[in-house]
Amino acid sequence: MESPRLTGTGHVLALPHLWAPLLVFFAGLVVTGLTAQALEEQSRSLTEQVYRKQHNTLVARLRGYDELPPLYTDGVTPTRTINDSAPAELWLATVFKGTVPRMLNLRVDTLERHTKTPLFQAIRANSPDRSQSLRSEVTISEHRWLVTTLPDTDFLNQPAHRSFRFVWFAGLVVTLLATAVVIFLCLRIRRWQGHYRNADKVTREYEQQLNNMQVEKSILRQALNDSEQRSRDLVALSGATICELDEQARTGYISLQVADLLQKAPADLAGMPFEQLVDPACLDNFRRTLEAARQERQIQRIDLKLLDADDRQVPVTLRVLALRDTLHGFSGYRLSLQPGIQAP
Repeated sequence: MESPRLTGTGHVLALPHLWAPLLVFFAGLVVTGLTAQALEEQSRSLTEQVYRKQHNTLVARLRGYDELPPLYTDGVTPTRTINDSAPAELWLATVFKGTVPRMLNLRVDTLERHTKTPLFQAIRANSPDRSQSLRSEVTISEHRWLVTTLPDTDFLNQPAHRSFRFVWFAGLVVTLLATAVVIFLCLRIRRWQGHYRNADKVTREYEQQLNNMQVEKSILRQALNDSEQRSRDLVALSGATICELDEQARTGYISLQVADLLQKAPADLAGMPFEQLVDPACLDNFRRTLEAARQERQIQRIDLKLLDADDRQVPVTLRVLALRDTLHGFSGYRLSLQPGIQAP
């Protein structure tokens, strides 16, 4: 796991999840060591079994004879001297000729008399291990012999050492590869964690901005509501009727004061051409006023007469302002209708 002291500013970047590669590395070393030791012992045991079988094979070659066969010294007359060991030595040399392995020494001594001189000896091992010597007694006829074999030290140790080194080499290679893979995965995890932290930070910043915008939106909405309410209050206090027309002079929004002015509900006037409310005698002046407001881009004033629900003339003072949009240009009119002085 990451250390804040090592990953902080001014410190060397620490390996993420350092315990994972170290765990894999040490576990690989432990498993490799145990496996190498077990295989070394098994290899040594197999080598000792081979050595014992070779010893038993040599002993079996002697035990296969019930008595010594006659020895022909001149090729015609058999010669056999019981008390003389020369024929036995020659016979043993013939029996073991080419059969003694190169990794052990063979020695055959007689038990019939005390002598340090062997009847037969074959030296094949350069460094015999006397601690692993095997001895077997063989009786052929009236002869009692002691067969002794000494294995070569390299023959016993070399396979065990070879298997030990091989297992350690293979284990180290596999452990290093596994550690490298884990380090690579840890680096990938660290990079994705960095991406996640950055994304989470950006998300929190966006959420904060969104919350700020929501607050600003609420404030602006409240301010807009207050402004609309203020405008309605001012319109109501002024007694004027406010109306908005589109590009074709059709009625859009119209304030509630129109009910007192013309005895018509605002909903009944929605979408109606405003010219239908103008007295025909004043229609030309109304059109010229709209055109002047559009051309001169200033508020235009005119006194004219409108028709109420009973087609009675209602004098009003009309103020017109042409509306312009920065994106679409001309977008309609805004009207102010102030009740005029009724003629006597």
